[in-house]
Amino acid sequence: MDDVSHVQDQVNKSLKLVGRVLGDKFKLTACIGIGGSGAVYRADQIALGRTVAVKILNEELSADSRMIKRFRDEAMSASRLNHPNCVSIIDYGQTPDGLLYLAMEYVKGPTLTQLLVTQNPLGVDRVIDIVMQGLAGIEEAHLAGVVHADLKADNIILDQRRAGIDVVKIVDFGIARLITGVRDEDRSISGTPEYMAPEVISGAPPSFASDIYAVGIILYELLAYKTPFFAGSTTEILANHLKAAVPSLAQRREHVPKELEGIVARALAKHPHDRFASAADMRQALAGLATRTRKVTTRDICSECGTTCAPSFKFCPECGTSRQRVAQTFPSTEVTEPTAVLDRILPLPFTGRADELDALLTHMRRAPGKDVGLLMMGNEGSGRSALLRHGYHSLASDTRTIYQIGPDPTGLAAPFYPIRSLLAAILQLPPVSSDAELRDAVLANGLNERDVPGISQLFGHPTTLLELEPPVRRREIVWSTLRALERAAALTPVTIVCEDIDRFDHPSLEILRRATEAVDLLLPPIVMTAHTSFGSQWPASVPRLEIAALDAGDLREIAARLDKAGLKGLPSAQQLFETTRAYPGHIEHVVRYLLEGGKAEDTNISLPDLIAARLSMLKQSTRDVLQAAAVLGLEPQVDLLRTMLPSDTLEAAMADAERAGLFSHDPSGELTFTSRLVRDIVYDATPADVRRSLHAAAASAVESLSPDIALLGHHHDLAGHAKESIMLLRRAGDHAAEQLDDVGAGQFYHRALLAVRQAVLSGDDDGSAEGQFVMLSVKLADVLRARGETALARGVLAEARDWSGAPMLVALIDRSGAAIALSEGDLEGAIAALHRGVGRAISTGDMNLVCELYLDLSTALLRAGDPAGALRELVECIDLATLGEGFTAIDGPEPFWRVLRAQAQMVDASGDSYRALRLAEAALFHAQRVRSRLGAARVQHLLAQLCDRTGLSGKADRYRQAAINEMRSLGDRRATAEMLLHDTPTRSALVVPSRLDDAAQLTKEIGWSEGHESAKRKSSPPSVK
Repeated sequence: MDDVSHVQDQVNKSLKLVGRVLGDKFKLTACIGIGGSGAVYRADQIALGRTVAVKILNEELSADSRMIKRFRDEAMSASRLNHPNCVSIIDYGQTPDGLLYLAMEYVKGPTLTQLLVTQNPLGVDRVIDIVMQGLAGIEEAHLAGVVHADLKADNIILDQRRAGIDVVKIVDFGIARLITGVRDEDRSISGTPEYMAPEVISGAPPSFASDIYAVGIILYELLAYKTPFFAGSTTEILANHLKAAVPSLAQRREHVPKELEGIVARALAKHPHDRFASAADMRQALAGLATRTRKVTTRDICSECGTTCAPSFKFCPECGTSRQRVAQTFPSTEVTEPTAVLDRILPLPFTGRADELDALLTHMRRAPGKDVGLLMMGNEGSGRSALLRHGYHSLASDTRTIYQIGPDPTGLAAPFYPIRSLLAAILQLPPVSSDAELRDAVLANGLNERDVPGISQLFGHPTTLLELEPPVRRREIVWSTLRALERAAALTPVTIVCEDIDRFDHPSLEILRRATEAVDLLLPPIVMTAHTSFGSQWPASVPRLEIAALDAGDLREIAARLDKAGLKGLPSAQQLFETTRAYPGHIEHVVRYLLEGGKAEDTNISLPDLIAARLSMLKQSTRDVLQAAAVLGLEPQVDLLRTMLPSDTLEAAMADAERAGLFSHDPSGELTFTSRLVRDIVYDATPADVRRSLHAAAASAVESLSPDIALLGHHHDLAGHAKESIMLLRRAGDHAAEQLDDVGAGQFYHRALLAVRQAVLSGDDDGSAEGQFVMLSVKLADVLRARGETALARGVLAEARDWSGAPMLVALIDRSGAAIALSEGDLEGAIAALHRGVGRAISTGDMNLVCELYLDLSTALLRAGDPAGALRELVECIDLATLGEGFTAIDGPEPFWRVLRAQAQMVDASGDSYRALRLAEAALFHAQRVRSRLGAARVQHLLAQLCDRTGLSGKADRYRQAAINEMRSLGDRRATAEMLLHDTPTRSALVVPSRLDDAAQLTKEIGWSEGHESAKRKSSPPSVK
């Protein structure tokens, strides 16, 4: 294929990829460049709506496994760079069909090649400034051990967001080394001939010195309008690099300082040792020249590190401090004017929300009752939080208590986090409370002992509820919480505000749903805020308050006030509407962007892109703090930040971020990002390897200050510490499952599975990976099945089967697969899977697992209409578990009582109540032997029924009372009420009224309407005539 055909083929392949989505993260929207290493696309970052650049490398790079590893190594090295003059690599990876890609910040501006075409000649001072910025970026890369290897004018972009200021951005770090790697075997060299150092041409690997040489070529090119060794062919160009002297700049351009020509000559020395020792040395040489040659004193001194820099620099080349924050050596009002204007015009006037504010206040002032919910919805930047703040201000003179809660600020959606915060405030609990303190607070609030277990479970304390089934625990937690809210509203006027419920954990959302539905409780008014898209997920019966865009008149009023306040360059009201869609939050970012020196014509972009643009204009120390804070979540703990970052710049950087409207403080004084979107943009704009390093620092900080298992596992996972994170993530999943959060449990189990895979791939497996993978897969599949996602669950188990052939592990997979089949009504498939599982489990000798499988098998056979088969399986199980001794055995596996109870129920159903009674008595013995209080209660209830049927009324009463007492102490109010209602004793009729009164109270407490009506009917029997 000739060169033209090859180029056309590359173009066609590149254009075909437009519209493709990479890894559910990036959608390619346009091809904006094609080069020797691949094509560059403009892309949408799907999760945030932000524009990024994605480079897809040529297909041949993914054809060799060695090259894939090399790509990852080079990409990781390049993603360490976190400097204003280096384009940030925010993500990298490989698609399922093998394409290698790099995602990076999108920079709008010309390359140096394009600049030379449109603005030739360039002033000497400007050239020096551009090259010094490039050297600052190269110095950062060299300190990180990264060689660019293909520096050229096409790989340097000028970001010109601020009028009259060039900001250099270097792209394609390490890409040329990948290209070279493809050709290593044939000893070819790679790079761009015009910029290649002599030693690279001779076969040496690219080095820091060869990068310095390329910078020398670029400096010459900017001054002379072409590269020094340009010739008619590549061979001639390479020969000139090796042998020819550098053509005199004076012959190609007038008035070039001799000292500058000397700097160029040194950078272009044929031998690496004769060049500048480092990028810093060359930068200092240029800085000294610039200082001496300019007619007036134009040095700026960085207030952060004291380094001198040119006034045209956007950032200090040493530490990255924004030029707007440097102390200049000559008088200027340009630095202080933006702050003065900022104080005059921000915050924006609160306008156009009178109707919404009235509706909000009307709801917040409602008396306790039913249908208490109000869902306040709006898009990002619509001003939901601002409306709430004005609502609070309007209610300041009322005697009303407002409780405001929000989602888990770490972003992990810890189970019950917002509801726990609410109850802690209502009960006036300290941040950390003991069981005794919690109990005392619950009782002091007017609740009773029966409410203590549910609230204690919500706070994560171990309670008797843990023995009960998840639906029972869930019911007790929900109703104890609702009763606490009702009691709070009875004591004083109360309003509850729940911000960003679209970020709440699922157990908390369930409580909110129950609170906003029609219940027989007098609850306080509840205001919930969420993104508009969340509305469809909330019950339609809950009224909505839509916070829409401002109307045209309100927007004109804001524009007029901004103009009057002295804001320069504000677009017209019509342009502002087209850009911001009249959302106040977007308007504020436009205003701040203009105050920070941005150009009005560059504000016609999306809100996420505007926030990203503002971040790029911050000084490096401020960005460092924002990046570390974003890793910690929406509300970063300052103690953790102090552990992660140098303390000498932390306070100033936090103050700078607050002045920029990116940080603020919540009503309790805690540091927080001003919006979730700001936090997310900061996090995703952080270079990938920098993010990993920050997560590693966060893990160390969390471990030393607040060892939270979920948080620690989260940070270790995102730091790439697969081995350390596996157990932590599994335990976090177990805790979430225990706290009834199936969604959260599934997320942690899935992350733990990925960590196991990563540990195996990295060779960090200590031999436990097989067992860990299968156990986690079974846990994840069970969670997915409970959520109705059976197809996903089956896929998880299918992969688990490929990981292991160990009988016990496969038996666990069989059991989980059978549960999926049962949930789908596939009884035949479930029974077959359980038979296989039983056989495998028996071979392992694990009798606990054997009993569980037999119990599942008997249940499946009963559902299939084969009670005789079910009974046979249980008999077989008992023989196996007792080695033929039968139900009279005094020892057995932990689930043995359940097997005996199930057999007793089947025998009773067949009409043999006396044998069933003996089996049940044996079941009670074994339940008490293993200290299962739930088992004792369940079996005693069965025994009471069997004794009634066999005429043993005295024993029936004793068993019944024992079951009621046990179930009551466990905290299951409904099961207790059912026993009280349905198991009326055959004698001692005088006891009935008190039992029915007790049942009536219990059913009322848990909102069981049918049971409550039944208790009332039974307590008022028809009169006997």
